[in-house]
This record gives sequence, C-alpha cells and structure tokens, in this order.
Amino acid sequence: MKCADISDLCLSDGPAVADWRFAIYFPLGILVLLARVVIILLFALASFLIPARWRRTSFRVFRLLLGVVVRRNMTPEAAACVTRQRIIVSNHVSMLDAFATLDVGEPVLLRGTALRGDSRWTSSIFRLVERLSGARFISYEDKRGLANLFRSWREGQGNNCLYVPAEMTINNGRGLFRFNPALLSRGLPVVPQALRLNTSLGLVAHPFLSGGLATLARLLMLPFVTFEVAVLPALEQSEAESAQEFADRVQRAIADHLDIPATRFTVADKHAYRSALRSGQRLGRAQ
Repeated sequence: MKCADISDLCLSDGPAVADWRFAIYFPLGILVLLARVVIILLFALASFLIPARWRRTSFRVFRLLLGVVVRRNMTPEAAACVTRQRIIVSNHVSMLDAFATLDVGEPVLLRGTALRGDSRWTSSIFRLVERLSGARFISYEDKRGLANLFRSWREGQGNNCLYVPAEMTINNGRGLFRFNPALLSRGLPVVPQALRLNTSLGLVAHPFLSGGLATLARLLMLPFVTFEVAVLPALEQSEAESAQEFADRVQRAIADHLDIPATRFTVADKHAYRSALRSGQRLGRAQ
C-alpha cells in the first residue's frame, strides 16, 4: 500500500463515518452510550474510595464495561519487564489508545505534544483516567518533571516507563504520519509499540472532519472495540544518526509490523489539508 497524497492518510476508503449497519444499530447504541456514561460516573465516584493498590484491577473491569478489549503479543507482566525504564512510542489510532496501555507496568503518559498542549476537555478526561487507573500523566511542558524522570532511570531507580505520542495526530490506519523526534533522543532505549484498532458495525474509528466528543461518543456506543497491541524489540540511537533519522527508524519499525507505509507527511500537513477541506465546504454552502 502506498500513500501518494495526504488524503490517503486522512480520509476513509469507505463511508465517511459509518455504513448502514451502524445506522440500524444507532437507537440501541444511544442506550449503550447512556449506560456507559452512568458507568463512568459511578467509577469516578468510586475512585475516591478504591485504594491505590486496587486501581489496576478496577481499571481493567472499567475498561471491559466500556467495551474495550485488548489483545497483546505478550502478557502484561512480560510487557512491563520489557518496557521498564524505557521510552514507549506507539502509533496513534483513536481517542481510546491510552486504555490499551494503562494497566501495564507503572506507566507515565505524556500529555500534549511538541506543537500544542491539551484542550480543556481533554485535560479533564486525562485527570479522570489518571484517577481511575492509578497511572501518571505528565505535561510535555513540564521540563523539570521529565528531566527528573530521565535522571532517576539513569541512576537505576523506578519501574515506570514513558509513553510519548511521537506521531502527534491520529492516522486512519492506512499509513503513519512522520514521527516527531522530540524526547526520543535522550540516550535511552526506545520501544516501538504497534497498535491496531478494530471497530464493528462499519464505524470509522476517527472520521476526519468529526469533532472529538462526537467521535468518542460513537466509539462508546459500539458493543465493543478491539485493540491489538504488539510490543516490538527496543531500538537505540546510533552515534551516526540524527534525531530525526532515529525517529524515522522507530516509525518504520511500527509501519513494517503493521504492513503499512511510513510516510513523510506530518501533522502540519494534516491540519493544512483539513483547513482546505473545511474552507471548500464553506465556499460550497455560500454558493
């Protein structure tokens, strides 16, 4: 498969949002969504009572009740050993990606990217998930916190790992956007992690022009979604490699495993293409 144009990475090769199966299921899906909103509220309240040592188990129950199924190429215990004191880089396939990783080891997840921080509502979601799972989130702008984390690893302390959103945007599963090298070149091993998300009823996981809240709601309406998670061998930057060349090698490792192209299109290309599409739609309505 080749991605000759930015549209290949943004648009679906099928329906824009979903096909007729989802339309038929939609009334039942509304009830499923309402039930899961209640589940989220109940677990949010219960999180104040659940001891920290039990949150890993309660989070797995919570994830299952939301219909998120995770299949791995190794056990969570084995993955925790492989990723300890490592930087983990995954491709970005949906707004639920964190649910596939929060119960492995002692994860620290990076919030925001090198280009932008979190919106107000995504920050609220991060805080809720952090409380429910016991995982730790750290802002990209928290330079001191990141420096202290890396220093503890070099001193042989800590059992955690750091998940870095190097792709910085969600792809459509047909190729990977170019990885940003920020935080990958720290003299530490980087573990590529390949994610694949399977939805049902013909639903597109992340419709290109859909808002984030609507996209999340549709995913929660489904009976279930399935993540396939593959932890790949760790990579280390060679002295001859630049930061971007190393990031490209990490990207290729994930793309090769998923059998999709590792492109040179960036998140900036995606934003420009989205703006152009929306401008065209507004112009068409005006005419």
